[in-house]
Amino acid sequence: MANGKEKYDALCIACHAASGGSVPGGVGPNLTDEYCLHGGGIKNIFKTSKYGIPGKGMISWEDELTEIQIEEESSYIGALEGSNTANEKEPQGDV
Repeated sequence: MANGKEKYDALCIACHAASGGSVPGGVGPNLTDEYCLHGGGIKNIFKTSKYGIPGKGMISWEDELTEIQIEEESSYIGALEGSNTANEKEPQGDV
């Protein structure tokens, strides 16, 4: 988890905030709630991190990170669900 947090802190904070909750009006979706825009679960988190969502501004990390690093980062992101922070972005997507 520490390796995943390190990658998250270096690469994801700009769009998803340090908490993972993004901010109201922010770029990235809230990663702390149970709602998902591109499918829930570790496999979908991994797929989104690896290939990105170009039409939504989510870049692909497959050329920057190894498969293991993407797995670690995805595991960390998955662990954020339920942490629900203050001043987080409204839910988006489906449960």
